Parts: sequence; C-alpha cells; structure tokens
Amino acid sequence: MNENDDYLQVANEFTCVHVRKIHTKNGEMIEIESKKNDGKITLDAMQLESLTLLSPEHFSKFFEIHFGLDDSLSKK
Repeated sequence: MNENDDYLQVANEFTCVHVRKIHTKNGEMIEIESKKNDGKITLDAMQLESLTLLSPEHFSKFFEIHFGLDDSLSKK
C-alpha cells in the first residue's frame, strides 16, 4: 500500500482530519492533517504520550485559540 493512501479519516459534522503513521529518519511519527484549513502537524511518540496527561479542560484552551478568542498560540 502506498504511504500516501495509508491514512485514517476521522470526521464529524464540524470537521474532517486524516491521520497516518509515517516513517522518518528519527523513527515513526503520526501526521495529522486538517482538510478544512490545510493545517498539518507531525508528532513523535513522546509528544503523543504527553497528550494523555491533558484533561478535557486543557483542550478547551485549544478551542478558544481555534475560534479566535485567544491568539497567543496560533501560527503566525
């Protein structure tokens, strides 16, 4: 299977993202791509593990940034 075709799509009525495992010279990573806004991020195992330490309240801050209530962490 072609690596470009090897992705998992996760969607709901608000958005759609593609997730896939990629192989780099630094090891395996997860790539998450938003089709809605052309955003893309690559995370290694340690970064993914750190997400498991967050509470649902932590993600509320991300929503504030995404919807323009706070731009302190947004890409510039």
